[in-house]
Parts: sequence; C-alpha cells; structure tokens
Amino acid sequence: MTFDERLMEINRRLGERGLDRIVALHDGAHFIEKPDPILVLSGFKSLGPCAVVLERGGRVTLVVTPAWDAARAAQGRPDLHVIAADDVVNGLAGVFDGPGAAGSVGLAAMPFGIAQRIAQLIPDALPADAIVFDAARRKTDTEIAHAREAARIAELGYRHLLDIARPGVTEDELAVELRWHSKSLGAEDNFVLLCAGPHNKAVAPSHGRPLQAGDIIVVELTPSYRGQLVQICRTITVGTAGDTLRRKYALVVEAMHAGIAAAQPGRPMADVCRAINDVLEAQGYGEFCHPPHIRRRGHGLGFGSIEPGDVALDNATILEPDMLFMIHPNQYLPETGYLLCGEPVLMTAGGAVTLTAQTATLAEIEL
Repeated sequence: MTFDERLMEINRRLGERGLDRIVALHDGAHFIEKPDPILVLSGFKSLGPCAVVLERGGRVTLVVTPAWDAARAAQGRPDLHVIAADDVVNGLAGVFDGPGAAGSVGLAAMPFGIAQRIAQLIPDALPADAIVFDAARRKTDTEIAHAREAARIAELGYRHLLDIARPGVTEDELAVELRWHSKSLGAEDNFVLLCAGPHNKAVAPSHGRPLQAGDIIVVELTPSYRGQLVQICRTITVGTAGDTLRRKYALVVEAMHAGIAAAQPGRPMADVCRAINDVLEAQGYGEFCHPPHIRRRGHGLGFGSIEPGDVALDNATILEPDMLFMIHPNQYLPETGYLLCGEPVLMTAGGAVTLTAQTATLAEIEL
C-alpha cells in the first residue's frame, strides 16, 4: 500500500460517513502506545501541537507549531499545504472557510485547554478516529521500509549492549549509552526499558543499580526511525547461565515461535496469544499466563497507528498482510524470574515474518 492509496481509502470512508472533512490532532508528545493521526495523514512527526485537515476531495492542510518548524514539514511531501503557527487553534481557525460536516480525530488525547477551544471551533464535529486508524491498520510501503531500518538499528544497539555490559556498570549508564548509540545510527529516539537482578519480577526503567555477577539483564529496545517504531526484547546473563535458566528460556523461545507460526492471514489475533499460552500451560505455567501476571503477548507498533492492537485473548482483529506488530511472550517463571523474548513481525500472504536478522537467544557475558 502506498501513502496515496491510504489517503484514497480514508477519503472513501469520509464519503460513507457523509463527512466533508476531518480534523486530526496531536499534541506533539510521542509515546509508543499513543497513535498519531498527523503521521498517518501527512507523514510528519511534529514537535508541538499540530493539526491536519483532510478535505473529501483530497486536499491536505497541515497546521504546524512552533511556526519555525514549518520548513521541515514542507520538505516531507510537496503536495501538503502547510500553515505555520505558534498557536495550533488560531492556525486551524483560518482553514475553515466554508460549510460542511466535519469529523475529529485525536481530540480526546489533546490537553484540555486546546481540546476545549477546538470543540468550540468545530462544535458539531463527529468522532472519526476509526476512519483514520482502521485505514492505517496496514502499513504503507514506506512505513515498512522504515520499520526494517528501525529493526536494524535495534539489533545493532543490542550488540553494542553486549559489548559494554560488565559488572560495575550501572543500569542508567547502559540506558543512556543505548539511546545515544541508536541516535548515532539514525534513530530519532529509543524507548529503553532495562533492569537487572538475580530474580527480576518484571522489566522496568533503569534506576542506577550497578550490574553484578550472576545478574539477569532484561531489556526492551524500541527505536523510532522516521516515525516508525520497532521493538526487540532480550535476556542476558552476567556470567555463565545455569541449566535451569537455559531450559526455561528455551521454553519461552519455543512459545514465541509458536505464536509467530500462528500469525496467519485470516486468523484472529487472539490465536497468536493462545498459541503462546498453550506451550507454557502444557508445562504447568497456566497460573502465570493470565492476569495479574500477564495481560498480553505483544502489541501494535506505532507511532502512526497502533493497530492491529494487543496480542491478547480478547483481540478479535483479523490479521492481514502488511500489518506490523510485536510478539513477545515475556514471562515470569518462579524458578528464574521475569524473562524477555520478542520480535517485530510483518504479516505477509504466507504468514508472519520477523524483521530481525537473528531471533532471541539467551546471551551470556563472559567474566
């Protein structure tokens, strides 16, 4: 799917809803599970509050704040009509110069002060989030290319982590180094969760603890490349791994591959979660396959759209080619603690394909 084909699909949905335009909004605060309709409709990742107006005829107007960032926005797509503004509502007010039914996207996620003023500007706008995000459930060719590059950066970051993680180095030092390293490779940022201990209860942000011999490092690396996220989940031992840890990690990897094999076009996402749980439940870990221990086995990969959503038993979304999501059977086991194992996958006509060159294995740092 191309960007233009996606816009055509959204335009078609506008007609079906009887809308003449949609107003999409984002506050410029990017988080891995916060969808961004501005990226979907314009390909632009904003620094501040931003709006896009898509007319049913296809005209796209982008209101950019701060005003000095408009030049960057104009470089992305030459067909965009860009309005520079220091106040997104004032900039948006100049776009509405004719009658017609409007829909809003992303309004509920805006700061109250901005959302209130926009609601006054377009008081009759109907919620239209599904029009945009359902159409973006499949990634465009460009987004897939960006995802592949983000996966390459994630794997290079992981190799760098293996090179620098040693007893005495703190979790914070590793997290800062990983963010810097990913940016040096072209990523805009890297959402890093990294912690270590002899028996981790979960994965968490780093908190300054020095690594020690015998620790198990659990890490999620989530670099963003041109607005597209990819994530990998890995587990590392500081020193030689014991036999129990080796066996239990092999079980989690087996569950992950069962989930990847279950991800087939035409099947619901719930089947992926169920396949992972089946492997673990067969070994007596059924208690740990459900809340409060775990809720999902993966998730969509934004920033633009986080569809097809969580890899969870209650997700009935039917899988289609060009969907992109994360499969991670991250699991607490009483014998070893929390273990991380996960890959980004792209749906194809033949099933899910991992974007990583090497899937998760238990890594050991020699002392």
